[in-house]
Amino acid sequence: MIDNFDDIILDYEISLLRLTDTELVCSYNHYLLEIKADRLSIKSMSMERLHLQVDKLLHFKLTRKESS
Repeated sequence: MIDNFDDIILDYEISLLRLTDTELVCSYNHYLLEIKADRLSIKSMSMERLHLQVDKLLHFKLTRKESS
C-alpha cells in the first residue's frame, strides 16, 4: 500500500476537470483519476505535463470509465 506521494506527474493527454488547492479530477482516454490531499500545489505545467506537489495524500482513485 502507498501511504503518500510527494510529487505526482501527469503526462500528455489529460483533461483537467477540476483542480483546487485540495482536489484534482482529471480524465484520460478511458480512465478517471481523483486525488484529494491536505494541499496540492502546481510545481510546473505545460501542454504536455502537469507536475503537482502533494501534502498528505487523503484519497487516490483511478477508475475505468463506462462505455456509452
